[in-house]
Amino acid sequence: MIKSLNNPLIRMLVLLPIMALAGGATGQIKAHYLVGFVFACVLMGAGLFWTYLLANAEEWRWLAKLFIGGYALRLCIAFGLYIIWPTLEVPDGIHYAGDSQQLAEAWHRLGWVSYTDIVRTPLQAFGYVYLNTTVFFVFGPYSIHMQIVNCFFAALAVIYTYKLSNHYFGTKVARFAALCTAFMPSMLFWTSQNLKDSLVLFLSMQVLWHASQGLRQSAYRVPMIGLIIAALTTIRKETAIGLAVVIAVTLVFQTSTRPINRVLVSVISVLMLGLTLASSGYGFLGLDFAEERLNPITITNTRERTSLGGSAVDTTIDTSSIGGLLAYTPLAVANFILRPWPWEATNSLTQLMTIPESIFLWYPLFIFALIGLVHIWRTGWIRNSLIWVYVLAATIAAAPQYGNLGTAYRHRVQLWPCYFILAGVGWYYWRERKGRASAAPACEDSPELSAPKPL
Repeated sequence: MIKSLNNPLIRMLVLLPIMALAGGATGQIKAHYLVGFVFACVLMGAGLFWTYLLANAEEWRWLAKLFIGGYALRLCIAFGLYIIWPTLEVPDGIHYAGDSQQLAEAWHRLGWVSYTDIVRTPLQAFGYVYLNTTVFFVFGPYSIHMQIVNCFFAALAVIYTYKLSNHYFGTKVARFAALCTAFMPSMLFWTSQNLKDSLVLFLSMQVLWHASQGLRQSAYRVPMIGLIIAALTTIRKETAIGLAVVIAVTLVFQTSTRPINRVLVSVISVLMLGLTLASSGYGFLGLDFAEERLNPITITNTRERTSLGGSAVDTTIDTSSIGGLLAYTPLAVANFILRPWPWEATNSLTQLMTIPESIFLWYPLFIFALIGLVHIWRTGWIRNSLIWVYVLAATIAAAPQYGNLGTAYRHRVQLWPCYFILAGVGWYYWRERKGRASAAPACEDSPELSAPKPL
């Protein structure tokens, strides 16, 4: 025990709760800050236990440090924003907090009542509102406690990003993708607020990891995938339906090589995911929802409706026909992935903060993601289809619908972990090519990046 206290990280984890309790006892720290700090420590323990269950012996120490670092940094940002810059809260966060406070007050007065009984125009992310309400009901009307919950889920999303990329591409790429997901400035910023982004990231990476495992270890994964997709439909239904369709199409490639097993898994997954979405009112595999939302007229209306403020995109392009929509899609994808350009990000302080990240981090990472995507297509496109099909499908389906670059910027962050995986593949492939070019004798490609790992 004494030996472990020599570790600076352990000392910090021991001293901070003691300092917080002392501050609370002397009245130097507000009560809800103290409650939030204790709650954050409890969730840190829960997150480390969750990480321990996911990690093997070789991964555990590194992943534990990564979880603590990513979680602690998000907590610092969350408390900093809440205390120093409370007016920064974005409109979505204001709506979530306002509706949840009303519902929590009603629960205290009347007992259980539904969201629609209290709020006239309920938000679509009713699952997130109920989670918010539960936190407010327990801890009081302070957004900081929900921000702590979001920090927790975002830090766990980092662990699932590592596990997913390690399954396909090995340790080097997994560490690359996990570090980017943990410490990319926009990831830190958006997942430290009272927004649904953290939960979307967590559920997305969790369900992708379960899907990547197929039935190799246990048949429980198929119903688990269905439960996660069902939960995600209550948070962000577009992402849930997209993931369900991609998993249903590609899960056959994630199981054993026996044809009968492939057919069995494919049929079970399609039926299970299809019925899950049908029971949620979106039609089998979300076909009713796709027909309603992915037609040219609806996409055009959505884009025009959200084209507000200084970040609005050009709405003069006619996308009301299939031909017009197809012609606009390449430009829409470029807008979604790359804009706002640095010279456009001048309408607010939060936009100005994105300029260094875009120039020095995101644009180079995107170039390496393209290199990684091409390399995957050349070496293992079938087995790795879960990753690249999801990235391409989600990007192409979402891009034409955004009429505001600020909203598009925030929502593309929800796809970044998969882009970071592709970027890791591209980065190490480029390094290996560069190393072989500088060395006289040619060497063979690394099996970790050049060939699919055996099932």
